[in-house]
Amino acid sequence: MPPRLRPRLRLSTGSLASLLWLAGIGTAQAETAPAPTADSAPGDASASQGDDILVTARKVKEKLTDVPVAITAIGGDQLRANDHIRLEDLNQLVPSTNVVVTNGHQTSISIRGIGNNPGSDGLENSAGVFMDGVYLGRPGMAASDLIDIKQVEVLRGPQGTLFGKNTTAGAVNITTELPSGTWGAQGRLTYGNYNYQQYQGSITGPITNDLSFRATAYRTTRDGTLTDTTTGHKESTLGRAGGRLQLLYKPGPDLSVRMIGEYASEQQSSGAVTVIPTLGLTPSAIQAKLAATGATLTVDPTGQSSAAGGPFSTGTRQAAGSAEVNWSFGNGFTLTSLTAFRYWQYNSASDTEGSSADVMYGGYHIKDRQWTQELRLTLPRLANIDTVVGLYYFHQQVHTDQYTTYGPEAAAWLTGISDALLPTYAKYSTAVAGVLAYNNSQWDTFANPLTNSYAGFGQANWHVTPRWNITGGLRVTYETKAEDVFRPAPVSTTTGLAVAALTSQAAAPIHAAISDTAPSFLLSTDYKVRPGLMAYGLISRGQKAGGLNTTLPPTGLGASALAVNPETATNYEIGLKGDWFGHRLAVNLDVFRTDIHNYQANVLMSVNNQVVQLLTNAGSARTQGAEAEVTARPLAGLSLHGFLAYNDAKYRSYTNGPCPLESASQSTCDLSGKPIAGAPRWTTGINGTYEHKVTRGLIGYVSGEYAWRSRYFASLDDSVLTQAGNYGLLNLRVGLHPADQRWDLSFWGRNVTNVHYATNYFNYGSLLPGTYVAFFGDPATYGATLRFSL
Repeated sequence: MPPRLRPRLRLSTGSLASLLWLAGIGTAQAETAPAPTADSAPGDASASQGDDILVTARKVKEKLTDVPVAITAIGGDQLRANDHIRLEDLNQLVPSTNVVVTNGHQTSISIRGIGNNPGSDGLENSAGVFMDGVYLGRPGMAASDLIDIKQVEVLRGPQGTLFGKNTTAGAVNITTELPSGTWGAQGRLTYGNYNYQQYQGSITGPITNDLSFRATAYRTTRDGTLTDTTTGHKESTLGRAGGRLQLLYKPGPDLSVRMIGEYASEQQSSGAVTVIPTLGLTPSAIQAKLAATGATLTVDPTGQSSAAGGPFSTGTRQAAGSAEVNWSFGNGFTLTSLTAFRYWQYNSASDTEGSSADVMYGGYHIKDRQWTQELRLTLPRLANIDTVVGLYYFHQQVHTDQYTTYGPEAAAWLTGISDALLPTYAKYSTAVAGVLAYNNSQWDTFANPLTNSYAGFGQANWHVTPRWNITGGLRVTYETKAEDVFRPAPVSTTTGLAVAALTSQAAAPIHAAISDTAPSFLLSTDYKVRPGLMAYGLISRGQKAGGLNTTLPPTGLGASALAVNPETATNYEIGLKGDWFGHRLAVNLDVFRTDIHNYQANVLMSVNNQVVQLLTNAGSARTQGAEAEVTARPLAGLSLHGFLAYNDAKYRSYTNGPCPLESASQSTCDLSGKPIAGAPRWTTGINGTYEHKVTRGLIGYVSGEYAWRSRYFASLDDSVLTQAGNYGLLNLRVGLHPADQRWDLSFWGRNVTNVHYATNYFNYGSLLPGTYVAFFGDPATYGATLRFSL
């Protein structure tokens, strides 16, 4: 039966302490003893300390401490209590994880240093994202408010022998709350500085005896946090809204059908404002461009101002539907079918060079449609062996238009010659004349990558003895990708007609196609050393299919230059999982090493005066280190969780890598032995909650979260100008609620020390010689939240 919904808000982090050592993938659901009451200590999984939590992590029911997987899982109570509604909030809670959400398109998730691929239209991410068991073809599909969430699980290491799409870095698995046969409703109202407003609500209940529903809706808005010095306006605004409707049909214990429909939209400028943190290596070259156009450029290392002048907007629309059927038949057979469709659309426009001049802006128009179908069969236990087998199909069709529009001052900026002198220079220089034709023109590059992926997978768990288990898994994936890339002649933005001087820049359609068969496997063993202590070891291998660039190949090269080779990761890991004193202390330790061949990466750079995004193979790489998590409940009402991770992630062989701007005279650079971009060596954090009765009927609480990451390179070329990290973020909250938790009022602050930090950097080459543009995280924010349940 589906878990019964308890509509009361639970501000205790009750489920977190046990879930922090939960291991689960796919649509794993936890089954616990009765949920904790207000008097239960935060960090306790249940009021009854001796009860075990059961999970279906390997598609059969097991104690969570029996599953040998490196994972951090955060329960919905913890997410709601601390208003974690964004994917990037995982940086505060999960070791060895770096989530960067610049906008819906430029979103990346790296786990243990693998997966720094923002905005890949012809390539899946190394770290997969799953929503209610459905694979999301791009991380940006999850870059919306995470509302009504049951739990979020981050698995580290290659995945794929049990479910969905194969991944090489890990997986982020998000599950939402189920409909309930009992009526209930809850809501949340939030207001904060920068006119931050958020409204959320959900209602659930029965339609008939066999059919129940759950409806969820939200809206979030915020004014700008960044000043545009050209217009005086506040930019970096955001606006998100969405809803989800679920139906659960359960006519008996052997059959359940869950249907989900959802819609989400986002319109913001936070991911489209060009910020210049420093003039870099060649300030005189930029000064010449400013003199030629009479423009101004704001340099702000704090990321709080820009002279871009606009436009800057990104907009995302997506709709999805899924149907999951679970049917138990025969003597222990269970068949699961999961069918899903998702439509995702993205549009953006941003001022590319970041000055007050009207030089260049550009962006993307993208439409993405995907279908997925998964069939999974759980077999009855035979000779102490549990087995799950399945088939998987993934279809994705993407249409992209990457466009660049040049304004009336483009030629003056690009050449450093003023508009008054340009016609004279153009008479004697064909190069200057060619650039002069750029003014008031638009360039479009179209691509239509099509992906079809077929896979068969299976995993068996052999219970050799009551204390010793051996698990083996195998997956074989066959995948094809094909596309046509072309560029029509640039057109005039005033007449809409082709610019005669630029017709040679048109490119006929280039057809590119790749196919690959990718085997993956898992072999693990675990042994219960004593009650509450398990040791495990594993070897896993994941291969992610190759990709296709959605831009034109460099001059003189053909379709083969668009292809990116498959990425393969082999992971070796040993670990310990401990659970003692009636769930009062849990410790997870692991040591790992992952060898990556043909690591796939994404870099933005300027080619022929156009900012383009290129997929590339970064040769071989290795990431190795150790991770530790501790959850403790030392006192009644007090729960603590901390983590510490060390990750040495380096390119082992990358002889033809991109050059940083400090080596711009070279066409390629040897990055072998240098750190992988986006991979801090150290991540650490601590969070906790303390509850205490204030009066006879009221309970007060305080909570805090602090997470720190060491310095790392935030651009693929490892430029010293793009060093990020070496900062810590502190979130605080204080609140009050009655013993029955029907309502809760809290006051909160995020990034309360107002740390200014860059999340990523992009190389814009000849537009801003010697300079990188940066995108920054949010400044200090604070406000109040009222929660209530009916």
